[in-house]
Amino acid sequence: MTIAISALRRASTALVVGLSTLAATANAAAQSLADRVSAVGDGTVNFHFTSRPGVCGDGENFIRTGRHSYHGSFSEEYLNRPCTEGPVQIRLTVRDGMVTRVQTYGGTLRAREGRDLGRVPAVEGAQYLLTIARTGRSSAGGKAIFGAVLADSATVWPALLAMVKEGETRGKGARQEAMFWLSRFASGAIFGHPNDPFADDESDDADDDLKRHAVFVLSQLPHGEGVSELLKVARSQNASPSVRSQAFFWLGQSGDPRAVTLFESVLKS
Repeated sequence: MTIAISALRRASTALVVGLSTLAATANAAAQSLADRVSAVGDGTVNFHFTSRPGVCGDGENFIRTGRHSYHGSFSEEYLNRPCTEGPVQIRLTVRDGMVTRVQTYGGTLRAREGRDLGRVPAVEGAQYLLTIARTGRSSAGGKAIFGAVLADSATVWPALLAMVKEGETRGKGARQEAMFWLSRFASGAIFGHPNDPFADDESDDADDDLKRHAVFVLSQLPHGEGVSELLKVARSQNASPSVRSQAFFWLGQSGDPRAVTLFESVLKS
């Protein structure tokens, strides 16, 4: 009888523990990512999510998007290092309830100092980072945009468009970053991939190479004097995709409102 009671008590205890664990898991799932970060308080917080196809990195120094675009601390020696496809890892520094720093890593997942929230849905991760970009008043805003762009299946260009239209109400760094990636999404659209900022078409045609150089020259004219011609190239159905893509790139660096109008028309069409 005593053995039976003890076994019953053990079973009851296990059931309570199991239910408590289940309740804690359900509660965490019900919380938004913003709530979970806020609950940690000041310090560092880490989380990761699935990256877009074409994103790889070494997990520490650099991230590569597409075939040849490197981001982060890059040097020639990294060209010989493996670029591993893997999740995007975000590390936030929080001070006085505000995110003051955003660090982004790609490829091999690594243990980092601070609270680790684990894997989160990519779309939720992107939305949270875009919130930081919209509300932040520091360099964290621009860095947050980069992380959001890398999130798999996330459609972020409408939020980027809203940011560049808000003009001076946004931090300069965040607006510049939003403008750059908006140009990349628009460029992807002319390749038939409107939600792919890494789409490109590197032509080996010598004539295209010369035309891309001409586009570069236009981009370097002072006081935005070359913007009108860049817009013509970007809109031209006769120009090759690689030349048009180059024009989109430099328009993204210009900050000109006419470029924003072009990006919007391309993406919304």
